[in-house]
Amino acid sequence: MPGRTTGMRAMTEQAGSLGRVAIVGAGAMGSSLAAVAARVAPVVMVVRNPARAAQIFDRGVVVRGKIHADARPLLVKRVEDLPAIGGIGAVFIATKTTAIASVCHDLAPVLPSLGADGAPVSLISYQNGIDPGREIMRLLGYDRVMRMVLNYGAVLDDQTGEVHVGMHEPPHAVGCVTPDLVPECESLAARLTEADFPTRYEPDIETPVWLKAILNASMSPVAALIDSTIREVLDSPARAVVARLLDESIAVARAEGIAVPEGFTDRAWSIFQNGADHVPSMVEDIRRGRESEVGQLNRQIVGHARTLGVPVPTHETVDALIEAFDWRLYHARASARRHWTEEAAR
Repeated sequence: MPGRTTGMRAMTEQAGSLGRVAIVGAGAMGSSLAAVAARVAPVVMVVRNPARAAQIFDRGVVVRGKIHADARPLLVKRVEDLPAIGGIGAVFIATKTTAIASVCHDLAPVLPSLGADGAPVSLISYQNGIDPGREIMRLLGYDRVMRMVLNYGAVLDDQTGEVHVGMHEPPHAVGCVTPDLVPECESLAARLTEADFPTRYEPDIETPVWLKAILNASMSPVAALIDSTIREVLDSPARAVVARLLDESIAVARAEGIAVPEGFTDRAWSIFQNGADHVPSMVEDIRRGRESEVGQLNRQIVGHARTLGVPVPTHETVDALIEAFDWRLYHARASARRHWTEEAAR
């Protein structure tokens, strides 16, 4: 089929590995990806935050903890600057899921001009949640989208710019819903594994997507609500809330037809214990006044549950509580906008 392997061929021929890789997002996940990918490919990062760009320009990307990597990627300010770089084989979207609409809006007009010699570019959702890959496909009307499931947790130190990886449970997974992309998925997994970032191609990517979402939706909002590490959740009465969220999530996944393995609950507790000192990203979001990703986690589980007729009262409660933080943030921003408008009118 024409175009089936053109994108990956361009990726592998340009630099013997991934070709040039673009990464949209310079937080903990995007930065750690940049440091790893730079071992096998030239990397360009879209960094919209001037302070973060200055950190990377000064020190490079520094990752420590359970992943140890350094890189000095090329930096651009906007997605719109990527065509001037050219020769891009893959674009990783490593922003928060709350930024998907904005990123797709910026990508849409430049997407056809990113690849080498007109080759199509592959997009990779490097994000949490159940449906970000499909959301990217829908917004762009573009089916060359892969989905990665990441089994690590990372935090960005705002002061030093260093990324600390406190939890790492490889292998990671990459998959797709478009059969024509299977060769690209297999090649991407091989290249990342060469970069000492063990990754496998997963034919049934929906299962690991759901299993990772269950873990995140069960622990992250609880840690955010009590402003704590995973260890503090496990050692507190809030552990019982996590247990109920796990049970409800697994029931929804199985009703959805996901093959949740027997013993997954025990495996979940083991993963939490192994990453006990990690601070989930939703905790950092709430601390820093950023919109949370509860919409891509608990709220999607609630949505699937309602369609399937599965009761999820704990998810509904937790979703509403986290949404209250987002609601407060929205109203604070709206108030600030009104103030700025009134000041400008004077």
